[in-house]
Formats: sequence, C-alpha cells, structure tokens
Amino acid sequence: MVVRREKANAGRWMRRLAFVATAVLLGLAAAFGTYGVSVQPGAALVEAVFEAKPEVTPPAGFDAVEAAVTESDPITLTSSATPDAGLTITTPVGAAATPGALPVVLWIHGGGFISSSADTVRDYVVILAGHGYLVANLDYSLAPGSRHPVPVRQANAALGYLSKHAADYGGDPTRIVLGGDSAGAQIAGEVAALQTNPALAETLDIAPALAPGQLRGVILFCGLYDLRTVAATGFPALRTYLWAYTGSRDWTDYPEIDALSTTETATSAFPPTFLSVGDADPFRTQATELAATLQSRGVPVTTLFWNGTQDGLGHEYQFDFSVPQAQTALDSTLDFLGSLEGTP
Repeated sequence: MVVRREKANAGRWMRRLAFVATAVLLGLAAAFGTYGVSVQPGAALVEAVFEAKPEVTPPAGFDAVEAAVTESDPITLTSSATPDAGLTITTPVGAAATPGALPVVLWIHGGGFISSSADTVRDYVVILAGHGYLVANLDYSLAPGSRHPVPVRQANAALGYLSKHAADYGGDPTRIVLGGDSAGAQIAGEVAALQTNPALAETLDIAPALAPGQLRGVILFCGLYDLRTVAATGFPALRTYLWAYTGSRDWTDYPEIDALSTTETATSAFPPTFLSVGDADPFRTQATELAATLQSRGVPVTTLFWNGTQDGLGHEYQFDFSVPQAQTALDSTLDFLGSLEGTP
C-alpha cells in the first residue's frame, strides 16, 4: 500500500510538470495565432493540459471509504436529437435494500467543455457517496464535437433517469441536488435554471425533466456564471473553451449567450445554492457575482470563499485533499446537503 501511494505521488508530480510544460506550449500557440482560423489546434492543446493535470487527490483513509460503496454498471442515456451520454451511480453498500432512503446528487465534471470525463471526479463521487448519498456521475459529450446545448440536454436526461430510477438504487427522487465543478458548474447552473425558469426552457426548447420541488439544491465549485463579464477574469485559454463550446470565435456573438449565464437566467425559484471558490482562482469574481445576484433575487445562498491563504487556493482546490481547505470545503458541502434534507 505504501509503495502504491509513493508511486501515485510520483505520478502526480510528473503530471504537474507535464501540465506546466503544456501550458507554456499553449501560451506560445496562442501568442503566434496557431488557432486564428480554427478552434481545433487550440482545443487539442488545452485537452493535453487537462490530461496532464492530476485528478482528485483523495484524503487519508480513502481506501476504506471506497470499500464501503458500490458502483453501478455504466448506464447509457438516450434522448432525441442528442448523442448518447453515460451515467454511473455510486451508493453506500446495501443501499438498494432500502428504496428511497438516500438523497440524490447528480455531479457534472469540469474540463473546459472540451476535455476530462466522469472518471476525472470519480474519487470525489466516492467520497460523497460514502457519506450517505446516491451520487450519479455524468459523462457528457465534449466540444467541439458536441456544442451547447448538448451537455445541457444530456444532464436534463440524467435528471429524468434519476427521477424514474433512483429508487431502484436506494435513492429518493424527490430529493435531488445538482453539483458541478468548473465548466461542469456552468452546466449545472444552467440546468438548474432550466428546471425553474420556463422562459429558458422555451429558449432552449428543452422540457424540464423534474417537477417543481424535486430539485432541492445546487452545489457549484469554481465555475463561470456570466458570459458577458467572464473575459475580465483572464482565465487561461478561455477563448478556446468558449469558442469550442459555442461555435463562435467571439462567444459574445453566440445567439444564446445569455442562456449560458446563470446570472441572467436564475429566478427567485432557483434552488438554494452552495458556492465555493479559491482565493487564487481567476473565476473568484464569477462566484461573488453570482452569489450577489442570487441573494438579490431571494435565493438562499451559502458561500465558502477564501481570503489570504498562505499559498493561494487555485482552481478546483476542493479536490486536492493535500491541503486542509479541501476538507473544510467537503465538510461545508456535507453541511449544506444536510440542511436540504428536511426541506419540502
């Protein structure tokens, strides 16, 4: 076991070095206009950056948590005019014996819309499930091959599947929470707005999968929530992400740009929300902006924002349990989930 951990740590350091090297190459490519005409070269470079990054760094004792949960076989989600998506459901061992007992969380991974997969956040899903939740992990189609609103349609289909089948795995379909990180947080915010804003559902031509009251809350880590102000964050390779996802080199020209902005589409019916971001994350201002917007519309908001940490908490710090703040974020997330369990 010690040897395996040492090898894993060494592998993480190698991936960190690869991440830095690839990021430098990406910067050079952008500077010299490599993808001035097509998004494909830039998208490929950014994908390489994500592939080089470490995934979740689990906490001590993770092996015991992993042994106490069970994962379903891959589930294929089909919906009209949309590519198939994948879903995996993780629950505490034996949960299926008590139908309807577990609150349900649908998690949507990050990756700039163009990279990563459900497997990227698999260890975090295991951690949440180990605390007594049914956690569904969505594998959506990536850009530029699949563009907005394909992942939104797929996430909506996942909610529909959970509404019908969560009880088969021990879940309670009347207690569903949406969660996501980075690009997945943007998708989660849009999908939550879709369930609660009829005008957005009409704009996207997507029928909400859930009935009013089924969606109890939203968890958003390090996301982008206002597509008209996000450029000011200076987030690396942002143009590549949004060009790939919207199909518009200048994403503000995308006809449905406001549909991607939770700040624009969230109404007073938007579910209670937990927002967290690091103090060294360029998307910090996106989180504070959304928190203020939701609060102004009467939506209950819980925040975990950091200031002045010793080394600065970067993008998706919540997944790096080598820093104590990740455990604080997990504890706060669980407290938020617990606060929702008694809501009607």
